[in-house]
Amino acid sequence: MNMSFRPVPSKQFFHSLVGMSPRDRYECKDTKENFVPLTRDDIGYLLQSETNSERKIFLAHAEIYAALDSKRAEIHYGYNSPAQQLIRNIFGDKTWDEFAAKDRDIALYREQMVLMYDDECEQIGKRLPFSEKVLGPKLKEYTKTINSRLVNDAAQEGRADSVSDVKIYKRPTAKTFKRWHDRYHDCDMDVMALLPRHHGPGSKLFAFNPRAIAFAHDQARAYLDRSRPKKADVYRRYLAALHKKNDTLPAHLRLEKVSRKKFEAMISNFDAFHVVASRYGEKYAVKKFMAIRRSFTIVAPGQRIEMDFVNVDLVSLLVETGIWNVLPADIQEKIPRVRIYFGAAIDVATRYIVAFKASLNPNGAASVAVIRMIMSDKRHLSTYVGAQTPWIGKLRPRFIAHDNGSEFIAKRTQNVLRLAKIEANRPPAGQPAFRPFIERLFHTIGLLVAPYFDGRTFHNVVEKGDYDPQKHASLLVEELIKVFILAICDIYHNKSHEGLGGNTPHNAWVDACKEYEVDFPPGSQEMLHIFGHTTQRRVSPYGVTVMGITYDDPELQRLRRKHGEADVLVKFDPECAAHVSFKSDKGWFVARNTVGLDDDVTFAEWITARNELRAHYETAAEQGIKIMYEAINRLRATGEAASLRAGLSPRIPTAADFLKWEKELFGGWTAVPSDDAPPLHHAAPSFDDPLRIGEVMNRPDLFAHDRMEEPADEQPDNGDDEDFADLVTSNFAQYEEDY
Repeated sequence: MNMSFRPVPSKQFFHSLVGMSPRDRYECKDTKENFVPLTRDDIGYLLQSETNSERKIFLAHAEIYAALDSKRAEIHYGYNSPAQQLIRNIFGDKTWDEFAAKDRDIALYREQMVLMYDDECEQIGKRLPFSEKVLGPKLKEYTKTINSRLVNDAAQEGRADSVSDVKIYKRPTAKTFKRWHDRYHDCDMDVMALLPRHHGPGSKLFAFNPRAIAFAHDQARAYLDRSRPKKADVYRRYLAALHKKNDTLPAHLRLEKVSRKKFEAMISNFDAFHVVASRYGEKYAVKKFMAIRRSFTIVAPGQRIEMDFVNVDLVSLLVETGIWNVLPADIQEKIPRVRIYFGAAIDVATRYIVAFKASLNPNGAASVAVIRMIMSDKRHLSTYVGAQTPWIGKLRPRFIAHDNGSEFIAKRTQNVLRLAKIEANRPPAGQPAFRPFIERLFHTIGLLVAPYFDGRTFHNVVEKGDYDPQKHASLLVEELIKVFILAICDIYHNKSHEGLGGNTPHNAWVDACKEYEVDFPPGSQEMLHIFGHTTQRRVSPYGVTVMGITYDDPELQRLRRKHGEADVLVKFDPECAAHVSFKSDKGWFVARNTVGLDDDVTFAEWITARNELRAHYETAAEQGIKIMYEAINRLRATGEAASLRAGLSPRIPTAADFLKWEKELFGGWTAVPSDDAPPLHHAAPSFDDPLRIGEVMNRPDLFAHDRMEEPADEQPDNGDDEDFADLVTSNFAQYEEDY
């Protein structure tokens, strides 16, 4: 049965309203200055230099977004917050993963103890006193529970005849535990506050400077303090302040005293969520009120993201969506019986889908890929699949809700969330009602696909997968994910949504980004810090080498002169081959490549180009960057680079896979600079800024302009583009694994 659909006209997207506060740092790379946001109005932000309080600048919202989008500026959220300043005063600029694994394990153990205590206090409705008599048995119980988990986890690993070493933690005293508890909550529940240290700061107090009831109400706000004073203490402070205030006023203007009962009633009428957030931190408040979180209005993009993986049978999915009926019979016969996973992330405020990926076996790498997709620009992907509505959603989430699946509780996933400073919560198992939007998404989007699906989309899949069922399934899913992305961009995002009062997710996103602040995604160096893979490399006079690319920095050469050609820890980002980071005795530094590689080259492109060149004997040994650029340009001309960059394949590589490809493809081969290297074509279409050019272009004209065409004299002699795309896809798939 045919289903008619008339899409709602899409609004033009200009820019998001980037969120900043005095707690954040705005870094301008052009002038190499750091600024603190002071105030914000409808036009823009007033910022003050961190080094010169007299220097202030004003930037419009459009200017800020353009600078962030072009990577000329970055925002470090929470950098100037009291919690982060406290941590930096203790540990300096060291990050979580720079500490020894032993210290990180101790901090995570302490965090479990504090959270178990907080949960029990919440259950009984009061705080247990920090006395050895009362708290001692509880701490013993907590420690026993944690140690039992460690033993059980170790018993599930390795062979039956193998022996595992397990670290057992001793019970802390009540005094020690109170120190952990205070440190943790004073630092806004940041686990770094629990890292081993020799000393720490004292309690942090917030001062309040407040006519009879109004004055008392202002004084009552002192209860909203991280020092967590009692109501009686706050009332005594109020009396002292009232006496001092009346001494400065004439007799007829003196303020009357409010009774203690009335004063405490004012405190009791404060919003419960605000009270807990002010006294214990917002993270603890979110955890405490999670069961009723949906009663709080979610209005800002990124305020709550729901993420989930759904396991479906490939054939069942094709049948239930109606795609099976339009597939040719020969393709129907060759579709393998395999279960696949679709991972998606949806913004609750706007119902906008900010990530959508497939996986044959979801693990930590798959969930990390979804998280990265949330914070990545996806406009090139919507153009690649032929969508008329660009996929504009990108931000740094403030909160992510997910289930208890192994892919989400994996160490890799939790470490990425911790490094990205994203709060996450796992609702109780077996209760999908806590994630109503993402659960419903997979029951609705499939029905939108079939009426707009052309069975010829898979016309090359049969040849690609004739002799390898797993590879055939991978390619089939890759084609299927393109269809789903097309449906997301042009159908789902432009379809009236009942949860939005008839508005569409795309228009809701555009409106919300103009009305509410959003956290901008990290810059390239922070992305390297969050998503990078760590390995070891030996320092040489030329620096360090990764995937045949040399990287150098003065700090590397200082290490070599001091320690010789020793091994150093190196972290590389699969999405950016232009730089790596390395660890010295002074911390982590970023090293640039020495072969002139552009910033937009990914390791997937680099590996695929090298693999294609190795198929030809006459080019296998050539080391000039020219020949690699020519190969990458061929990838980008056929559109395969967009597919590689988007990660459409359900096979998501891990750090071990990249290291294996390095060994098999590069060996001792090292790229060298070339004076005659051709310029690289854009990996994605360039998007004109309507604010800058002074007009809004029609969408068809915009996309017609963005599609790249190669000059005839630069086309490779590889037959038609379609055959070359098939060759590249099969070559890269040759080095991919199932997980």
